Amino acid sequence: MEYRKLIRILVYPNITYQKDIEKDSYIQVIKNQITLLNSIRDDLWFHLILPFEVPSLQPNLISRNFENVSQYVFPLPTLPTTMRSHFDVNLMQKILSKDLDFDLIMSHLPEHTHQLVNTMYNLTHHSPKVFGYCHWFDLKGVVASSKDSFIQNITGLLEYDRCYLNTEHQKGLVLNQSKKTFNDNVISKLDKILQVQHLGVVETDIVEKINENPEKIIVFNHRPDAYKNYKLFLRVIDELRKIRQDFKVWVPLSTSPDRNYFTAANPTFKDDKNWYYNELKKCCVGFSPKQKYGGWSIATTDGMMNGVPYIMFNDTYYKELCPNADFFDDTGAAVKLLDKYLSDSDYRNHKSNVCRDWISKNLIYKNEMIKMSKYMDDLLERTSSVPDDNDVIKKIIEWIKTEEKMSKSALIKKLRWGTGFGWTPYRRTLMKHPNIHETKQGMPIYHWID
Repeated sequence: MEYRKLIRILVYPNITYQKDIEKDSYIQVIKNQITLLNSIRDDLWFHLILPFEVPSLQPNLISRNFENVSQYVFPLPTLPTTMRSHFDVNLMQKILSKDLDFDLIMSHLPEHTHQLVNTMYNLTHHSPKVFGYCHWFDLKGVVASSKDSFIQNITGLLEYDRCYLNTEHQKGLVLNQSKKTFNDNVISKLDKILQVQHLGVVETDIVEKINENPEKIIVFNHRPDAYKNYKLFLRVIDELRKIRQDFKVWVPLSTSPDRNYFTAANPTFKDDKNWYYNELKKCCVGFSPKQKYGGWSIATTDGMMNGVPYIMFNDTYYKELCPNADFFDDTGAAVKLLDKYLSDSDYRNHKSNVCRDWISKNLIYKNEMIKMSKYMDDLLERTSSVPDDNDVIKKIIEWIKTEEKMSKSALIKKLRWGTGFGWTPYRRTLMKHPNIHETKQGMPIYHWID
């Protein structure tokens, strides 16, 4: 039996694509985070709140990445705007039962974080510190709904010790919009809470050697939507077509070709990542468009790690991604750059190596997870504990020693505590005791080990 000083993390989701949840961006992020954190340390247990059970987060004989994961079903509306406004306190209270322990909250949805903390602190024995990650902010000029949830997002963020987001550019947009509602003290607090974490790549996914003889294919592997400025890309391609016709265009996420020289779409490519990566390796150059949101571009890093150089719109969010790339300000500049990459193979291969080398040195996601792991330890150190000479903790320790093992719920029952008594400081002291450990399982059982 494995004994550990476990750190139990309640993970709250931000899921916007329930019709095929395995393809939802949050699911992809949390799977990567858990896998990488598990490769760094073996003392974590993740309690995942989900709208329904996710098969790929279950442990199996092939992949044991998720043996330290428990899933709890908490139905959420599928429409993002409705989902961000909906929180079922009664159901959440049942999930946060007296049988479980939580050392940290990792919330990916600030709009629900105040309600989550309110429920946990007031209706359970727990008061863990909060950190997390925000995938989306309802920024003006980006959000399409008539009534956004930006204020709710910000008030939720104020419950965090730290919230990661994608780029410094994005952080600036959030702070500037917040100034229209909140005072300088709140803005200063938000500035400290919001911390940039670049969504890097898995080191083993980076090609060792670029393809020096690619086909003359220009790839746009972003979503072909307005917020990704797809129409601008089409204008650029139409202008380039006036100069030369010896190239093809690949838009993997397009449901149908927009021009007769576009390669046919493959709607199932997301189910075969190896096929997608191999197709990227055949491409000469990629196009990274202007974005209203200023977020991270996983499409661009997908290409760069497979040896595809990208021309990028001239803004700070792309310079965070790769400052050594070629940048364009307008259609004319983009056309000239694409023409150069198609004509000058030596230059194209040089920039391909530049992009790949930059990713290898600066955008390894595991390095970000190492920093997060150290931060979680620091957060726990800053969580209150009771003194060793406290009469109640001495009584609890003696019970565990006498019984050899006791569940958290049995200890609470023996103490005759209601929810008004906080368990978190006592748990922190127990986890520092040299003889008290847990078994590596979802339900907390405290064992005395001589």
